[in-house]
Amino acid sequence: MIYELRHYVPIEGMKDKMRERFARDSLPLFMETGIKLIDFWETPETGEIWYIVEWPSEEVAKKSWEDFVQTPRWKEIAARTEQDGPLSTSRGIVLKRPSFVKAEWLTPINPTEDR
Repeated sequence: MIYELRHYVPIEGMKDKMRERFARDSLPLFMETGIKLIDFWETPETGEIWYIVEWPSEEVAKKSWEDFVQTPRWKEIAARTEQDGPLSTSRGIVLKRPSFVKAEWLTPINPTEDR
């Protein structure tokens, strides 16, 4: 299992549009297309978005993102939300837990906990 940390930085003036697209379009489409979202955060002062997704392998991650951006629904979303230009810059970082980290050292995330 691997994890991918995704980081989005809004283009100046596009923070609200980027947030709206995640809330209204992107996150529901993740669910529909099987992208397993582990957690999601926002940097309040800058509007940067950070989230983690889980994948069986790097190959599956790469193929899944390629498939995602080719779906008709994503193409429609991108065309509709980027009429005034791109909303953000982004990058993905693959994370693998090293063998020296013991599971008992980790504090599990409680998805029902109010943060």
